[in-house]
Amino acid sequence: MDKKDYTVDDLLLYAYKYNRIPSVLFAKDKECRYIYTSEIEDAIKSGKENSILGKTDLDIQYDPELGKLYYEQDKEFLRTGKPVHCYSEFYVHGRKEVREISKNPIYHDGEIIGVSGVVSDVTELMRLKEQYENLTLLDSSTGCYNRNYFLKNDFSKQENLPCAYIMCDCNDLKAVNDRYGHETGDTYILLTADVLKFVVDKKGVCIRWGGDEFLLVVPNCDEADCCRILEKIEHEQRLKRKVLPQMDVAMGFGIRTSTEQPVDAVIQAADEAMYRDKAARKAARNGDQGRV
Repeated sequence: MDKKDYTVDDLLLYAYKYNRIPSVLFAKDKECRYIYTSEIEDAIKSGKENSILGKTDLDIQYDPELGKLYYEQDKEFLRTGKPVHCYSEFYVHGRKEVREISKNPIYHDGEIIGVSGVVSDVTELMRLKEQYENLTLLDSSTGCYNRNYFLKNDFSKQENLPCAYIMCDCNDLKAVNDRYGHETGDTYILLTADVLKFVVDKKGVCIRWGGDEFLLVVPNCDEADCCRILEKIEHEQRLKRKVLPQMDVAMGFGIRTSTEQPVDAVIQAADEAMYRDKAARKAARNGDQGRV
């Protein structure tokens, strides 16, 4: 049997086919046209001829804006020679995929004559990264955000003003635990979280501040809007009392209207208002019991 000589393209083709190499190598000329690619991905338009050679990203990207972005990026890259490193999202057969793209200049006699690049499939890596971030930013018991999320996200920007900070607390949780058991106490906390997440929905975020305390942060929310949110929380918890009659969530709020106001001071004001509401609810319950 004659020994066959394999070209570089043959070797790359078989390497990708049998070894499932997760990266695509490519090269472009000074006109931003592809002159080489080690693989044709489903994420791009390769035409009937299944080739992208001689084409630019303006021709092969399904998303015209993305094609324009890459093309302009290449033009600037060829002008400056500054390496490029970025991430892009694609939808392949209805599934979101993420690619890491690196570009470096090709030189000849000190002149940039083209672009060499690597496209790596980092979909699974980004999924794991997102999963890890969720674990560090979410309270595993309630599904609410935790304090790490609050510290990581800046709510103090001008564009969020006025911004409402609403403190909520499960009244008499210790008494519920002592009388009915910690399972009922856990249900109390979970029902409260469900109510708060439902009410705030996409308008803001619900943060488990600690123990049985929750903080709602609602951007672009003035005092009138905030009062409506409190009324809705009150309505929803009345419905939940069909499941847990002991449910009674105290609430207080502060409104940040200026970037000059420290966020901590607004939260402190909300906390103090919440404790006043807690005391008023307790007095009302005792009064009701005295009349029975």
